[in-house]
Amino acid sequence: MAPKRSMTGDTVVTDKAPQSPANTADTDDTLRGDAIIDIVEDGNLAPRFSSDSRSSARDDAAQPKDEKKSTVLRRITGSFKSIPEPEDVTETRTRNLEETPNGFPRLAAFQSSEANFSLYRSFSYLHSRVLLDLQDEITCLERELHDIDLDDEAEDPDRLRSRELDIDRASNEGDTRNRRVIMREIKDKLMEYDDVLIKTRTLESFQRPSDRNYLSVRRYYHNTDPLMDADMDSIRSKEDIVSIRSGREWANFDGSVESALGSFDNGLKKLFRLKEPPLQDLFRTPELRAKSTNKYISFYSSSRIDKLINVMITFVIFILLVIPVVTMYRLTTTDGHAGAANDKSTSNINTFNAVGVLIVFTLLFSAAMSLLTKAARHDIFAASAAYCAILVVFIGNFTGPGN
Repeated sequence: MAPKRSMTGDTVVTDKAPQSPANTADTDDTLRGDAIIDIVEDGNLAPRFSSDSRSSARDDAAQPKDEKKSTVLRRITGSFKSIPEPEDVTETRTRNLEETPNGFPRLAAFQSSEANFSLYRSFSYLHSRVLLDLQDEITCLERELHDIDLDDEAEDPDRLRSRELDIDRASNEGDTRNRRVIMREIKDKLMEYDDVLIKTRTLESFQRPSDRNYLSVRRYYHNTDPLMDADMDSIRSKEDIVSIRSGREWANFDGSVESALGSFDNGLKKLFRLKEPPLQDLFRTPELRAKSTNKYISFYSSSRIDKLINVMITFVIFILLVIPVVTMYRLTTTDGHAGAANDKSTSNINTFNAVGVLIVFTLLFSAAMSLLTKAARHDIFAASAAYCAILVVFIGNFTGPGN
């Protein structure tokens, strides 16, 4: 649903002369936007603005000047005030882990409560066994088909040149295992084999869970003991576990930030002897807090964590751009070493120091690209080359005297 009180649309510009939007079909083609749903009260739309202009005009004429000004001001500012939604609109229902029966029901509620906890076995070994079995069956059918082709080539070569003739001859052979029967079996097996092969390839494209998410699920198994020991073998097969969640761009960095945030939040709670972690309201929505009352389970809002990550990434980019520029400016500008204005060797030394700063910060930029993003190698190379080129141009424009 589109945000309340907002509308966005696209305008199509054509070479035709402007026309009146009397035709609704033309209007729909030129302007498209999101719908806005208002609250209905007593069968009518809730009053968002002053609608009866005639009665308002009569009332304004009878009011004093000061009251008239305040009424006009309220009318102008009233359109910007948000009307609280009714309770039946804002009410949400969240499944609580502790209220779900222990066992498979509670385990399912836990793994569905957070996408990072949706870890399941891919059964890659069993898929390989099924593929190998189907592969061998198709190979035997292929060999059998080849033998029949060789026999017909020597005895009845016309059957290999006409499908209709082959079908006619096969209909007179009764229950004999002929080419038609083998071809039908090959078709069925190939369809089955291709289906399993494609699905196996799809499973292999699933991402492996991070160590942090896998340990979180294992800790939940350890703390709550939801299943019998024999039923917990699936989660122990770490190399066979896949995550159904598609990874975010800074997934590893997000996990580190969430862990540090949780430790910092618990530290503040112990330091100030609070009942609840003080940062809980900032990074956890009411729905996330309602999922569990277990103090060992913490749900963080991914959207709010992303906002924090964006701020941190912006700060890192700012540091990587400003600090080397300021440092190289101090090293290469004439004002930075006014006492050595005529010393050529000193100027050369400062220029080489600026080149050293360039190398160090280019390495830091490449490391930040590798750690904070999932950029490909060629993307890292291109971005690092562009970053280095910017600093090189800066050095060339602000070299010291004698260069």
